[in-house]
Amino acid sequence: MRSSLPRLLLVAALLLVATFGVAACTAPGSNNLDDPPSEPIDTEKGRKLFQTSCRICHNLADAKAAGVFGPDLDLLQPDATVVRKAIDEGPGPMPDDLLTGDDADLVSRYVAQVAGNQLEREGEGGTRGGAKPAQDQ
Repeated sequence: MRSSLPRLLLVAALLLVATFGVAACTAPGSNNLDDPPSEPIDTEKGRKLFQTSCRICHNLADAKAAGVFGPDLDLLQPDATVVRKAIDEGPGPMPDDLLTGDDADLVSRYVAQVAGNQLEREGEGGTRGGAKPAQDQ
């Protein structure tokens, strides 16, 4: 009985730390890019930044970008947090410091907002918003 008390206290302490850690990360005012922005994003500025910095490597129909090196963002349809992480950490040959700060946030939100929209409009697929692709009958 005595040996289980320290273990129980340790588990309780870990649960408290985990609970408060999660609460701090999701508290109001946190910088979660996938939360709706307080103001609508400047889609035109996001498009121009994407065209200047990203179109050589990535496909994105809204930006009329047909890159050949990076992933096709229309097919991938990443959320803003995934895009920002890729910009910051540069997987593979992605250049360092391509975009930073507010510009990186804007491009991240822009890509998340427009990626795959052309596919859905043309009826070629896309799973934006959790929709499941139609099954063959």
